[in-house]
Amino acid sequence: MASVIRGSDNFDSVAPSFGRVVRSAGSITTTSTSLVDVTGATVTITTGANPVAYGCIQTVKNSTLGQAHYYNINIDGALELGNNGMVISQEVAAYEQNGSFSGQSAALSAGSHTIKEQFRVGGGTAVIEASANVKHQFYVREIK
Repeated sequence: MASVIRGSDNFDSVAPSFGRVVRSAGSITTTSTSLVDVTGATVTITTGANPVAYGCIQTVKNSTLGQAHYYNINIDGALELGNNGMVISQEVAAYEQNGSFSGQSAALSAGSHTIKEQFRVGGGTAVIEASANVKHQFYVREIK
């Protein structure tokens, strides 16, 4: 005879942690050639010993032709996407581009974690657009 398995016997009943920030005014800029935090794009969540999914939905540009801009995720001081992160080449000065990306971390230790988006330039000025018409969104969700 087959046994009956109820849903509560098969999963952790605690909902996954998540956080999201949306910027709808005040574009964010940097001229730094070292990674700096994207203003407002920081989420602190408490997780179990699980990975997190993260993502940025953003329109980006660099003021200078031929200059790249770089985007990365920092979890508790460690970069997720290597030293350079996601690289966007600026082939037309100040041309708006889709700079959205997503990813998944390895399993984190159980506890509180600070997760943030960072960016830098090779030269020029990088801009992440934020207005009523073009919003910037950063999110993190624990995977259970």
